[in-house]
Amino acid sequence: MIRRLNRKGIDILEIKKFFGSISEIRHIVPPTVEFMTVLKVYRPVLFHEFRRSLVPSTGMWFLTNVNMDVGQALINLAITDEDQLRNLIKGSQI
Repeated sequence: MIRRLNRKGIDILEIKKFFGSISEIRHIVPPTVEFMTVLKVYRPVLFHEFRRSLVPSTGMWFLTNVNMDVGQALINLAITDEDQLRNLIKGSQI
């Protein structure tokens, strides 16, 4: 998802929808902070626009203010090597 997102308004709506849907998951704890961290590091402008679109003091707004090491976030998301990361961010280079 992250590699096809830009700064368009429709992309911000898609991010809101994505985080809204994972916040409804109750049987496991989804890696929301990890997703936020990857978005913040690899698409910082889009992350900033997403954060600006949120109502302050809401649960999602607070999650955008949580800091996590990006390396740990990638490990928690089972992204363990550079090729896998490159493929997920930029797409396969076939």
